[in-house]
Formats: sequence, C-alpha cells, structure tokens
Amino acid sequence: MRSLRVRLFLAILGTVLIGVGASLALGVVLTKSAVRETIRRDIERQANAFARQLATLPADVVRRQRSEGDVAVAHGQIGTAQGPSGMPQQPPPRASGAPPPAQAPLGAAPTGAAPTDAAPAGQQGQVVLGKATAERLLPSEARATLRRTGSVDGTARLLDHEEIYAARAVAGSVALVVRPDVVSGTDFRRYLAALLIASGAATLLAMAVAALLSRQLTKPLRRLGAAVGVLARGGEPEPVPNGGTIEVDELATAFNEMSSQLALARDAERGVLLSVSHDLRTPLTSIRGYAEGIEDGTIDPREGAGVVAREALRLERLVGDLLALARLRQGVLEVHREEVDLVAIAHEAEARLRPRAAERGVRVLVPEGGSAAAVADHGRVLQVLSNLLDNALRVSPEGGEVRIEATPGTLSVSDAGPGVPEAEIPRAFERFHLRSVAGNGAAGGAGLGLAIVRELSEAMGGSAAVENLPGGGARFTVRLPQA
Repeated sequence: MRSLRVRLFLAILGTVLIGVGASLALGVVLTKSAVRETIRRDIERQANAFARQLATLPADVVRRQRSEGDVAVAHGQIGTAQGPSGMPQQPPPRASGAPPPAQAPLGAAPTGAAPTDAAPAGQQGQVVLGKATAERLLPSEARATLRRTGSVDGTARLLDHEEIYAARAVAGSVALVVRPDVVSGTDFRRYLAALLIASGAATLLAMAVAALLSRQLTKPLRRLGAAVGVLARGGEPEPVPNGGTIEVDELATAFNEMSSQLALARDAERGVLLSVSHDLRTPLTSIRGYAEGIEDGTIDPREGAGVVAREALRLERLVGDLLALARLRQGVLEVHREEVDLVAIAHEAEARLRPRAAERGVRVLVPEGGSAAAVADHGRVLQVLSNLLDNALRVSPEGGEVRIEATPGTLSVSDAGPGVPEAEIPRAFERFHLRSVAGNGAAGGAGLGLAIVRELSEAMGGSAAVENLPGGGARFTVRLPQA
C-alpha cells in the first residue's frame, strides 16, 4: 500500500497531466480551426479582388492568361507572378497624352523584373483557368457548387497537395486562388513538436510542484504520527504545532487536547492509587494491631472490637464510594426522576448523621417548616446531601455550626471550616484533590465524597458549586431541576 505522500503526488500529477493533455488536444483542434478559417477568409478576399480585376481586363488578355493557366495545371503547377500586395501587378499610371503601354499579361512578371515560371503546387498562387480545366481540377461537389452559384471555396487535394482554395467564375473563365493547408503540413508538425516540448516542460514543473506539495501536506501528519507513537508507549509527547491545512490543524488541536486530558487522567490515576493505598493501609494496620493485642491479651477485647468495627465501617464506606463513582462514570447507576421535597430530605439527612454530629460536638441547623420542590431521585439527593453534611462535620471545629438550606430546586450546606483556597475552587470536586492539598483535607475522609456529589448532581440534570463565605467556612450548593 502506497504512503499518503505518494498518493498525493500521484493524484496531483495525474490531475495536471489530464489537464495538460486535454488542453493540448483542445488547443490543437482550435488552432487548426482558427488557422484554416483565417486562411479561408484571406483567400476569399483575394479571390473576389482577383475576379473583379479579371472582369476589367481585355478579352484577349484574359484568354492568354487562361491558356497559360491551363498549361500550368497540365504540368502540375498553380501560380502566377504577384504584385507587392499579393494581387496581380497593376499597370503603372501613364502621363496625359502618352501612348498607352502594351498590356502586360496577368501572369507576367512585373515591369523591370525577369519573367517567372508559374509557382509550383504547394505554394500560394492564383491562376486563370478554363471551365473545363477547373472542373477537372476541383472536387465533384465543388464543381456542382461552382456551376450553380459561380463561387466556391474549401479545402481539397489539388495536384497531389492539400490546398485551401477559392474559385470564382468570371466571363467564361475561373479565377482560382490557392494556399497550402499548413495545418496538415510540415509547418504545423513543427508547431505540434514545439507544443509537445512545452507540455513536457510543464509536466516536469508539475512533478516538482506535486512533490513539494505532497511533502508539505504530509509533514504535519508525520509529526502527528510520531507524537501518537510516543503517547502509545506511555510517554508524554510535545504538543503538535499547527501550520498545515484547516483539517490537519483541527486534528492536531484535538490530539493536543486528548494528550493533555490523558496526562491529567494518568496523574489522577496515580493519585487515586496512592490515596486509596493509604486509606486502605491505615485501617488495615489498625485492625491488625488490635487483633494482635486481643490475641496476646494486652488489649481489652471489647475495646479492640469497637476499634475493629469502626475501621471496618471506614473500609466499607471507601469501597462503597469507589463502586458508586465507577458506576456513575460507566452510566449504569440508575437515576429516577420524580418530584421530591428538599426540606424533608434535609431533615432526613440530619437525622441520619445526628450521632456523628453529637460525636464531633457540632450543631446542625435545618430549615423549619415549609417545602421546596425539585425533580430528582429521592435516594440520590439524600446521598448527595449526606456526603456534603458528612464533609461539613469533618472540617467544622467542635462547637461550630453547620447550616442546611433548601429552596425550590436548590440545596446548600454551609460549614465552619477553613474554607477552600481560591485557586482550588475550580478543582474542588475532583477526586482526592482537596484531600491532597496540605491542610485542607477532611480528617477521616476518602477524598471521593465531593466527586460523587458532582457526578450524581449532573446525572439528575443539575450541577454542584462551592464558594467561600465572608466570615469563614465554605458553602456547597446543589442545583436541581425545578418541578
């Protein structure tokens, strides 16, 4: 299979060759037609002028010229001496009272010039013929036309040469003007040879241009192919520069964006592995330590059982978050759409996490009375609000307050924690991001709660956002479709 560069070269060259060939063929046809038409019109004018002059000559001069023309044709020649303008030489004007000069024959040489023989066939010439001689010389169709109209012109083979001719019947004679059909002779073959040479030069130039264009067009694709190879081997390629066609530039831009997103995904994957490994190692180490203490009698079994239960619950929550996030990313987590009351869900979430709030010494404030409608999945909204409330309880100090607010289509949770650094707000809902920022992670959290909040909110047709409060702390807001 040929490379794209070779294919482009052949395509461009083939297009140019087709264009040159078509132009050459059309040019030859049009040139032949134009040259013949020009010669034909010129001969017609000469024949008409010759006929008019012939009509003014004395009868004996016409007979003598006709006799000489018949003899010339019999010897395979057509022609006569011509004046400077291409017409038979006119007698010079005579002075008043001077005796008239002897009338020069129509086929004679000009005054002061040596007599000339009739011009051989194949050269331009004009001659006076008898009707019988003209009919033997001309093709049958031309003879019929000449007898009928007294005028005929065309192209025919006269005396073994292709000639363009014009014949006019005048006073019992025929005035014949001929000129070689140059488009079928040696001169036109030389013209064709020159045209072919020019076409060959144009083809060579087209080959050079096609090679240059194919190289320029495929150069960005080669760069892109090299970058794809680096990416496939697990590396981080340099951004592919633009500078090609619009389509190639769009492809390069898309690749650069994909490469950037893939680099971020790899970084996130490494972060996930490191965070999950740490979150798994800590409770497992605690469980193993307390189990060994219970085994050798250094730790009270009831105390050890409580620690093991808490750490197992922590592991269960981490595994549940990972599974929920994976299902959301795969689009297999089922989400129902129904009208729900956000105020009732707020009270339900507060009741679920009330023991946790009491343990942390944090007061949770919920809206009293009323209702706030939205179109969402009741269970998923409860999960979203529980994650936000759990996160707020972890970052709020003892004695602080966490406020839940509900309005139609909106739920918000405000905490008393340190807030979110302004530079990190755009990435606050990414997995493990806030947990990896020194001093901003929630103790005991897995770093997946906020990511689940965003994914569930978007799955229900809503969105999630965060902002810092003027007096300290942060407010996380979830917006859902209104009923």
